[in-house]
Parts: sequence; structure tokens; C-alpha cells
Amino acid sequence: MNELPVFSLLYVSTASVSVAVALADTMQDILVASDANNRRDGITGFLLSDGYAFVQLLEGPKKEVQECFSRICADARNSLPMVRDMSWSDSRLFPNWSMCALNLSGRDNLLLRPGDIGFDLFAASAGALRQHLLALASNHGSDLMRAHAPLLDSSLRDKGDIAGSD
Repeated sequence: MNELPVFSLLYVSTASVSVAVALADTMQDILVASDANNRRDGITGFLLSDGYAFVQLLEGPKKEVQECFSRICADARNSLPMVRDMSWSDSRLFPNWSMCALNLSGRDNLLLRPGDIGFDLFAASAGALRQHLLALASNHGSDLMRAHAPLLDSSLRDKGDIAGSD
């Protein structure tokens, strides 16, 4: 995944009622499916949800990122996806994450410090959203990956793929 340049797409969308009701389970389902698809397609990224909104940055080959976003747009778990930024970069922001996800509820809230919460995902500029994702990844990335590892490892074993993590 060292191609240059790297295409990135940042979007926000409204979470469906079913997501708000079962955020932890929904995020787990998204994480497992996205991890497999993104490994296949050379995409890395980070997904954040507060139960009302999703914000996600996807990065990788342009065609694959755009196809991934098309699948997201068709997913009934969210509505009104709005692209906030599309850009090219010389490097990935999340090079080791085929997918990492943080939901601002339940167990994941235990990782957060008070200053991490209270960010308006819809009103923020693209630059602020990108910076917020980077700050959350920097502050909590290793804890998130440790929390996700058993789930992703069992998913890979179930599919017969023993490739391990990025």
C-alpha cells in the first residue's frame, strides 16, 4: 500500500434509527465487513459514529475508494452521505488500519477523555473533521486496535485467511 499519490475521501452521513438503537453491534458489523473489503481493495481508514452521525475518512486507490463510498451510500444504516473533502496526498493518514472504528458510546467511551467529546460532526469543516479523526487515532489508536484485534482475528480465521494485521 505504498502507492503515490493516495486518494482520500472524507464524508459525513446521518445514522439510521436502527444504528442509534444498536450502535455497538452495528459498528462491530461494519468493522468486520469493512476490514475484509478494505484489505482486498487496498483501502485504509477510520470511522467515527456518535449514534446520530458517521464521519469516515477512506484512503487508497481512487477507483476503489469511490466504489467503497458507493456501497456506503447504498447502505440503509446511514442516509444523506455528504462528501466533505476529496484530495490527493503523498501518504496515508491511517496506513496500518484497513479499518478502525470508534463509537462514542458504551465501552469505547471509556477510552475517551472529556475533551474528546462534544465535537459537532455535521457543522465542522473538512479540515476540523480530519484533525479530529487524527487526534482520536493518536490518543486512542493502540487501545482501539487492541479492542478490535480479537474480533478481526476471529473473522479472518473464520474466512480461512491467516494473513494477520497490516
